[in-house]
Amino acid sequence: MLKRGMINKILIGLGIVILAYLLYRLLAPKKGFEDDIEREFEEIVSSDKYKVKGQYD
Repeated sequence: MLKRGMINKILIGLGIVILAYLLYRLLAPKKGFEDDIEREFEEIVSSDKYKVKGQYD
């Protein structure tokens, strides 16, 4: 049978892993953020609004 000290170490280890995962989920950049940047970039590249006059006519 496992001793009490061993069980405590296992529980602490599991707690650290869960905490690290939760921090990663909170602090990691979201995929939607990348999609927004890509959409904005495509709008600027393909839009007449941002076209420099006389360039590539």
